[in-house]
Amino acid sequence: MAPHPHTATHAPVTVRAADSPRAHREWDLLAAPTSFYCGAPWLEFSDTDHVAEARYLVAESTESTESTASAGSGGADGTARAVAGLVAHWSPRENNERYVPERVFPDLDRADVLTLGGRRGYLSGPLAAPGLTPARRGAAFGALIDAAAAWRPAAQGRWWWPYLTGEDAEIVRTSLSAAGHGPVAARLIGADCSIAVPEGGLDAHIAALTAKQRRTNARRELRAFTESGLRIVRATLAEHVDTLGPLLANVQQRYGHDHSAGQMTSLLRRQAEHLQDSSVVFLCRTPDDDRTIGFCLAYRHGRSLAVRVVGFDYDRLPGAAEYAQLAVYEPLRYCHESGLDRLELGMESFEAKCRRGAALRPLWALSHGLPAPAPGTPDARRDALLAALPAYEAELFRTATEAGPA
Repeated sequence: MAPHPHTATHAPVTVRAADSPRAHREWDLLAAPTSFYCGAPWLEFSDTDHVAEARYLVAESTESTESTASAGSGGADGTARAVAGLVAHWSPRENNERYVPERVFPDLDRADVLTLGGRRGYLSGPLAAPGLTPARRGAAFGALIDAAAAWRPAAQGRWWWPYLTGEDAEIVRTSLSAAGHGPVAARLIGADCSIAVPEGGLDAHIAALTAKQRRTNARRELRAFTESGLRIVRATLAEHVDTLGPLLANVQQRYGHDHSAGQMTSLLRRQAEHLQDSSVVFLCRTPDDDRTIGFCLAYRHGRSLAVRVVGFDYDRLPGAAEYAQLAVYEPLRYCHESGLDRLELGMESFEAKCRRGAALRPLWALSHGLPAPAPGTPDARRDALLAALPAYEAELFRTATEAGPA
């Protein structure tokens, strides 16, 4: 969709709006410290399904921040500088139930609501320049949210911002509160997994696993894969789309999704059109005919690697811990060799990821204008997440979620 910039003033902040993140030259600079899913390439890809209308908003201020002032590029000269960004989606026909508030939280009645922070990827974050005080950051976020609400009056000021880490949720909530915007409710929505890449790479990671049995199992998986004769080839996405689409469809169908090989091939082709330069594909190939029987697709962002999907030819797998190799061990090797600090493994398959050394963090949804559960109401979502975790991680997660985001 071609950008159509507009402006609206919310003193002392000015908001610029467009239909594409690339209409704002500052977007990726603001998004750099946040999630891969906040960057322009992923957001533009997400909008290619044409299910929702998007509004990309950037707040500007003539006041300097600590970072811009120290660099000599602040607003002290009266020039407006980008201080925050926000994407808002209007999606009354949303086809992903994890981005529909009443499907995520069954106690909610259906209501027209703006979705902030993106509508694909299950991880969001606030885009703000460093050095802002909570009040100034809140003024910027408040101006952005006000501009989004004015864009779609049918939402009647209601919004939700799903899939924020606890730290990011608290930053947004306290910033808005400091600027007099609210009330903002917080609810646990899910969890994701990640691995901090150690200096010693994969060997150091396995040596640091929390239980002897986990260390033994990991080494057994690595040995089984080596003895199988299978090999991993690294590539980028575009040249392998036609091979990978059917393998991705196999996984989707195994877990109850009605997605055909053609649909998944089309999905990957659209991703390649927008994300090719940051793509990393790990191909698992057979020793006899060099056929691809599994893959993992990941994307680089800053100093992290985000694992997105895996796919398999289940009938040809020899049972040599292919999932562990493709989804955890080989991406971790790549991170270490490439100087990356963090491997993002995403949601779901918590037990498989945790037993191979991933750390779990709660994810939260913030909202305004939607009913909050009464104090003391049982949290079925939290209970379900706890039931899906190994005992060690369940206890940590229980403690981390007792007091809300922090």
